[in-house]
Amino acid sequence: MGPEINMLIHLSVRHLAVVDDITLSFEHGMTSLTGETGAGKSILVDALGLVLGDRADSNMVRHGCDRAEIEASFDITNNLALQQWLCEQELDDEKQCHLRRTVSSEGPSRGYINGRIVPLSQLRIISENSIDIHGQHAHQSLIRSDTQRLLLDTVAKTKPLLTKLAVAHHRWQTLKHTVAEQELQSQQHLAQLELLHYQINELVPLDLSESSVKDLISSQQKLAHASELMTTAQLSLHSLYDQEEGSAYSHITQALSDIEALTDIEPRFANLVEVLNSTVLQLDEAATELRHYLDSSELDTNHLSEVESQLSALHVIARKHHVEVEALPAHYNLLCDQLSQLTNRDEHHAKLQLELVQQESTCLELCKKISHMRQQAAGPLSQEITATIQQLAMPGGRVEFVILPMEDGRFSVTGSDHIQLLVSTNPGQAAGELGKVASGGELARISLAIQVVTAGTRSVPTLVFDEVDVGIGGSIAEIVGQNLRQLASTQQVICITHLPQVAAQAHRQVQVIKKQLKDTTHIELLELNQSQRIEEIARMLGGVTITQKTLSHAKEMLEQTPRKLL
Repeated sequence: MGPEINMLIHLSVRHLAVVDDITLSFEHGMTSLTGETGAGKSILVDALGLVLGDRADSNMVRHGCDRAEIEASFDITNNLALQQWLCEQELDDEKQCHLRRTVSSEGPSRGYINGRIVPLSQLRIISENSIDIHGQHAHQSLIRSDTQRLLLDTVAKTKPLLTKLAVAHHRWQTLKHTVAEQELQSQQHLAQLELLHYQINELVPLDLSESSVKDLISSQQKLAHASELMTTAQLSLHSLYDQEEGSAYSHITQALSDIEALTDIEPRFANLVEVLNSTVLQLDEAATELRHYLDSSELDTNHLSEVESQLSALHVIARKHHVEVEALPAHYNLLCDQLSQLTNRDEHHAKLQLELVQQESTCLELCKKISHMRQQAAGPLSQEITATIQQLAMPGGRVEFVILPMEDGRFSVTGSDHIQLLVSTNPGQAAGELGKVASGGELARISLAIQVVTAGTRSVPTLVFDEVDVGIGGSIAEIVGQNLRQLASTQQVICITHLPQVAAQAHRQVQVIKKQLKDTTHIELLELNQSQRIEEIARMLGGVTITQKTLSHAKEMLEQTPRKLL
């Protein structure tokens, strides 16, 4: 492992729980953190989790302090993906990634990336691209099917396809919900269509244009007053022209004759003669118009009855539709528009149904590809885990991933597979569910084997193991330490452990010491040199009383472990 590896390089914690103010630098390879039970080793993991976006609690702030503060720095020189993301978010700072998290004693907390305040979700993105933390109770989650599926998916590298499936599945669910809602409303929809068709068919024969209705009303008014109109026209013609004596025409022509005879005596009468001549002509025209009207008009009671019948029918329809007769054409157009909208709705529904089928097909195709990738990865992963657990005092143990399709062709956002991790702990024993077959210690060893096998499948440069070796000892512990050290050839490994066999495999060892003063308790960190490591390993081996034999054994363990980085 060269110096160019991306890794955690610095962690400082202030006023968190029993921590007053500590700073810890990290290097390449494997670092072990040791100390007596309750010394506060796991607090460092908690602090790392907080600065990476874990949920904070004000009770975590050291008593008497206003706030806790955690800082962590990562070397991201070769982490191109994280560099690009920081650049996109305008959080970049010369290939450095410095995180800071404050937790107030009053509750609120804040996160920072390279000095800029950020939401906690962005700290979690940093976590996803930089560090994996395996907690001491990780094995407890292994019995859950979701954890088993995530384990296989991590190795199978299905994340890109699962991301696409999540988008497609969301669209499919939305379409499915919309189509279902429309189908629930279908009865009401059909009733509306039937009513509109009936109403429109009722109005179509009436030829309901604005001009036709206006003409019909006008005709009715004329026919209803035909007798009055003809009488008035006849009397007017008589008084204006046809009356032998006393008509307007006879009076004006007589006046014209009398005045015209006097024009030689009074020249000014010439203009008056012209006016009277014009009047006579206009009376002739008026009389002609009246005669034409009387000749062309007749009292057509049949036509009147027909028009009034049509108008009566329109009034009946208008009352039925709760509109005025004059508004019937506009009402008809409105009904036609509503019918068109409902018809278009049917067409839209058909399109949605087709899109739903297509979207389901897209989801199933993605599920098929994901399932294939899982099938390809399941066998080799099962073999690797089996080989590892057989090294951990389970010589006859084996594990296998069983991948079965969901019933009735169903699928979910995680695919169409039902995934189960089965285990057999003894030769000849049928494989069964992990939680039912494995004991607590066996489960812890299987979990550790899985973590060791799969740790290298992720691109994160730093792996943290927090007492995942609980319940393991002796030669098995040494194998665990060797496996963790092997991981350190490609990734930075930080291991909190109580096992001397594991601690001895580390390239570097830090002791966590709890000190109790009169009124306070705090922890200190001590990076151990070779002689100090011998003493600490001896303590881990022998407990309270450390003998020369124990020291010799500790020295031998360290000497048997090569100090060079792998």
